[in-house]
Amino acid sequence: MKMTGIVVMVLVAASAHAGIIRAEARQLIICMESASGNVVIENAARTVASGVFASINVKIEWRIAAKCPTEAIYVSFLSQTPVNLHRGALAYALPYEGTHIVVFLDRLKYTAPSAVAHLLGYTLVHEITHILEGEVRHSESGIMKAYWGTDDNVGIRHGHLSFAAEDVSLIYRGLDWRESRLAMASPSNAAAYAIATH
Repeated sequence: MKMTGIVVMVLVAASAHAGIIRAEARQLIICMESASGNVVIENAARTVASGVFASINVKIEWRIAAKCPTEAIYVSFLSQTPVNLHRGALAYALPYEGTHIVVFLDRLKYTAPSAVAHLLGYTLVHEITHILEGEVRHSESGIMKAYWGTDDNVGIRHGHLSFAAEDVSLIYRGLDWRESRLAMASPSNAAAYAIATH
């Protein structure tokens, strides 16, 4: 009887979460500069970040900085971060500008020397989400918390830290906005707009 109740609760929770996740896969292009001498860490971090976004049916297409389209999100690194630059932060995004993320690689290495790739992956997810949400906000739980505590860091190391439901909705809204803006900027739409206004 107890086991049946637990199974039902798990299924209800999974169904509620699944209701948020969209059926069609969404696409997002991320261009990442090379953090010199850290190829293994970069590759592992991309895998972590891709997995987190794949869990909400968002597919990340990673590109090198030299082949970055204007609509992409651009990630750069600092290896010698000034002490007073966003003191205590591992990275920062420019959500109102909508394109740039800067990661403080030296702080990541200092914070989690044995789990840099996982921490970098989740830091990328956090900052990419700021860009997609288009505002400076944090959630009370999950990836978008302002500060990750001990339990969150354990979740990061094991790949279990996830998005709060409100962040999934805001990510989709941000992707919708980015796609509509890109569609409006396409040459065919510009020509149609010009014809319609004359």
